[in-house]
Amino acid sequence: MGSPLDVEGDDLVDWFASREWRPETRKGARNACVSFFGWLHRTGRMDDDPSAALPSVKRPQAHPRPCPDSVIGDALARADGSERLMLRLGAECGLRRFEIAKVHSRDLVRGEDGWSLVVVGKGDVQRVVPVSDGLAAELRGAGSGYLFPGRWGGHVEASYVGKRLSRLLGDGWTAHSLRHRFATRAYEATHDVLLVSKLLGHASVETTQRYVAMPDGRLRIAVDAVNLVA
Repeated sequence: MGSPLDVEGDDLVDWFASREWRPETRKGARNACVSFFGWLHRTGRMDDDPSAALPSVKRPQAHPRPCPDSVIGDALARADGSERLMLRLGAECGLRRFEIAKVHSRDLVRGEDGWSLVVVGKGDVQRVVPVSDGLAAELRGAGSGYLFPGRWGGHVEASYVGKRLSRLLGDGWTAHSLRHRFATRAYEATHDVLLVSKLLGHASVETTQRYVAMPDGRLRIAVDAVNLVA
C-alpha cells in the first residue's frame, strides 16, 4: 500500500466511484477524507488537498409518511392502557419517542384556554402542546409520576416506546409516522407551517416541511386553477 502523502484527487474520486454505498455512508466517508487530508494540508505535510476534488454528497429527500387513521384505529383497539397513551401522544401531540417515554404527570397543566402538555424536546428546549379534554382525562387517570415508569425507577427508554408502537401499528409503521400524521393534520387545519413547526419543536421550518404530506385535494385544486382548457 502507498503512502497517504502520494494520494491525488483523481485517486480519491476513482476510489469513491468504485464503492456501492448508501448516501449516508458515502457522506460519512467523504467527511472523514476531507478532515484527514485537510489536516495533512494545513500542517504542511501535503502541498495540495486531494479531497478538494471530491464532489459533495446529497442525501435523497425523505418523503412524509403519515400513519393512516385506520391503522391507528386498529392499533388503539388492540392496545392496553399504557400503549393507548403512547399512541395518542404520538398521533395527537406529535411527540418523539423519547418525549413520550419521559412524560410526567406534572407536565399536564391547565390554562384559561384548556389543557396543555409541557414537553422538553431536543437540546432541552421546552414547548407547550395543547391537548384535548379527552386525552387530558386519560393522562390524569394514569396516576402521578412518570406515565411510563421504568423497571428500576425513572422512565422507560425511547427504544421501548418505539418497539411497542411498531408492534402495534405493524406493516412498517413507526412512532415517527405518528409524528408525521400529527404534522400533516395540523397543517391541513391551519395552513401555517410556522405554527406546526412550533408544535413539533423544530428549529427550522425546512425540517417541518419534510413532515407534512400535502393533501392530494389541494394539489388537484392547484392544477385545476391553471388549466387553459376545461
